[in-house]
Amino acid sequence: MSPTLGGVTGPAQRATLPTIPRQPVQPGGVRTPAATTSRKTRLVTVGAVIAGLAVLLLGYLRMARATPTNSDAAANALQAWDMLHGDVLLRGWTLSDVSFYSTELLQYALIELFFGLDQRVVHVASATTYLLLIVFASLAAKGDATGRAAWARVAVVVATLLVPQPHGGWAVVLYAPDHTGTAVPLLLAWLLVDRRSATPLRRWWPVGVLVVLALAQVADPLAMFIGAVPLALVSAARLIRGRTWRGTDAHLLAAGAGSIVLAHALLALVWWAGGFSVHSPVARFSPVAELGDHVVTAVNATAHNYGAYLPALDGPLALAAGLVNLVLLLLVVAALGATVVRFFRTSRTSRTSGTSGDGISADGTSLEGDDRVAQVLTAAILVNLAAFIASTQAGDIGSARQIVAVLPFGAALAARVWGDRLLTAAPAVRRIGAVAGVILVVAFATQSAGAKPQPPEAHEVAEYLVAHDLRYGLGSYWGSNVITLASNGRAQVAPVIGPDIRSYRWESDADWYDATKHDARFLVIDLKHARYGTVDAAVTQFGVPVERHDFGRWALLVYDHNLLAGLPAQCGGLAAATHTHCPPLSPKIPGAGLLD
Repeated sequence: MSPTLGGVTGPAQRATLPTIPRQPVQPGGVRTPAATTSRKTRLVTVGAVIAGLAVLLLGYLRMARATPTNSDAAANALQAWDMLHGDVLLRGWTLSDVSFYSTELLQYALIELFFGLDQRVVHVASATTYLLLIVFASLAAKGDATGRAAWARVAVVVATLLVPQPHGGWAVVLYAPDHTGTAVPLLLAWLLVDRRSATPLRRWWPVGVLVVLALAQVADPLAMFIGAVPLALVSAARLIRGRTWRGTDAHLLAAGAGSIVLAHALLALVWWAGGFSVHSPVARFSPVAELGDHVVTAVNATAHNYGAYLPALDGPLALAAGLVNLVLLLLVVAALGATVVRFFRTSRTSRTSGTSGDGISADGTSLEGDDRVAQVLTAAILVNLAAFIASTQAGDIGSARQIVAVLPFGAALAARVWGDRLLTAAPAVRRIGAVAGVILVVAFATQSAGAKPQPPEAHEVAEYLVAHDLRYGLGSYWGSNVITLASNGRAQVAPVIGPDIRSYRWESDADWYDATKHDARFLVIDLKHARYGTVDAAVTQFGVPVERHDFGRWALLVYDHNLLAGLPAQCGGLAAATHTHCPPLSPKIPGAGLLD
């Protein structure tokens, strides 16, 4: 009987396998066709991303140039210029209530290496900052997603940030340094939180979070309220839920609280070493009767930041893009609600199954929806909006800059919550999304092409001063630092305030008012804002000028004597005989003004 195999009778024979052709071995290892294709795909992807970022940068640069540079931005450029030339601590400088010392000033100094002291630095910096927001928000949104899911999340972020509100929106996200850039280091901190095991810091990642948050707070006190505080709140809530004071959340709670202490210590150290001073933020609790109006302002300002404030949009394309942005804003609102619901649902699950502080169930699996970064983003948005509504900062839609961080934070949050679902959405939904994407791309291109560059404020005065060899003088605040920058430093104008002419301890260097070092022979008066001085006050104080020249909003008064001699000073809320008599402006804990 012949042996059987699989029910088939016959003699058993050795199996014959088809011959597989071998790939030639290349130096450094074996390269298969699939590996070669994958490498080419990666190179094409990287090239496409770089090209896309370049297009975005050029577009945002055109939008930024459509807003005239003012004295706030010019002051930052002058500070960076001093840092670049050896005055690292900015000795003698009194800044505003936001220093930007560890963020935008470093950025300005780097750009000035290439452009010098030039008003273009302001526009390049603002466009770069906004591009960094898109990049870091995309990275924060990506999380641990890969492949198509990662690209879907990035697409949500790019779509949300792509088309800002024209004109008024440009003045918030593409203008002088303000709270917009503060979101960049905070998003970096959330990246460290999200990818702690994959960072070069390894077990030292909590120290990295602490340092990044502290540097953000040195630059902007708002970072405490939208960075350190939300992180501490979420970490504490997760620890209470997990019934433990150990683990990742304990480290993050310490990092959030410690960053506040470190930031204040760094500012105090700079001040003690003779460096710059900063004013305390002007923040007060609003009367209860005004809270309703503040809620309306918060809604309008948020829509404005998202490019979805429809009353200010003109033309069918702008309205179409605004409607798309409005839908994206509603997705952010839904993501906020979903994250809050998931947190409390996870809390109920953890009480029944038992979890660690990291949201790990008793059987070692992660609880669904327990996204730490999404929770921190949600807390940051809610804290920012709540503080805005409860404070006196909610004046009108122009105060949208106070809550501008809600834009990149919301984009990253919506992408983490809804991005993956785009892959499984119905075909009709995907088609609508594609049409919306086309609308946004066309709107971006139209805005970029239509943006018209504007010269800096008081540029006519700067040109006249340079042409007539007038090198040093005084000027109403909005016609001071900007003239210095617009003239590339060839005409220096120290800021003053009124109604009588006084030196101004705000975005200025005490050395500028020293009559033994400088000879101020002219005064620029802002005819639009009397609070910064008037022509009549100047004539009463300094006498009749030998010349007067008018340039629309600006009046240039030329004198034959040094205006710095005996010039009184305005030291914040105090008046002094001269600038040297201003009392020291010691650092305060952020938010201390609320307790005054």
